[in-house]
Amino acid sequence: MNIKSLLLGSAAALAAVSGAQAADAIVAAEPEPMEYVRVCDAFGTGYFYIPGTETCLKVGGYVRFEVGFGEDTNSFNNGDWDSYSRAQLDFTAKSDTELGTLTSVASVRFEANQDVGYTSNGSSNGTYINEAYIQLGGFRVGRWLNWWDANDLPGELDNLGSNRLQSISYTYTGSAFTAGIQVDELSRLQGVGGQNVGIEA
Repeated sequence: MNIKSLLLGSAAALAAVSGAQAADAIVAAEPEPMEYVRVCDAFGTGYFYIPGTETCLKVGGYVRFEVGFGEDTNSFNNGDWDSYSRAQLDFTAKSDTELGTLTSVASVRFEANQDVGYTSNGSSNGTYINEAYIQLGGFRVGRWLNWWDANDLPGELDNLGSNRLQSISYTYTGSAFTAGIQVDELSRLQGVGGQNVGIEA
């Protein structure tokens, strides 16, 4: 009886030890460290570092819905109404260089309307570049709203408003004033082979 108990106890002990050794032999691989997105506060709120670079990126935009009533609202008939939708997606990238802050802006608009010719780019439904430019210090090249209409407000009466032009500009910002010069590529003149160039100051 004692020998039987002793043998059974020894077998149980050996099984427990071998089980413990088998459990210890399995080693779980440690997870590799991940690079999380870091907040970039050097250029204001909303920016984050692009992983692996020192470039800061900000993504934004808006959705807009507009309804118009009354005469000449659309091309179908007078006294009707018309609706208009827009979604805008903005990307702004910034990084510091020896020559100043390097900024790249890409803004795309998606527009939809039942009435042909109502949208600002002359199409009823479409996608177009709202703004796309590169800026280094005070120098800027690309396409953006001209200085006559920097805020793109609706309902403006000026003929030069809401124009996005291919331009080259330089802006000096002092402690008490800001001054700049800009050369715009205007639309082609009828009967003229070249491009008309306008200068704003």
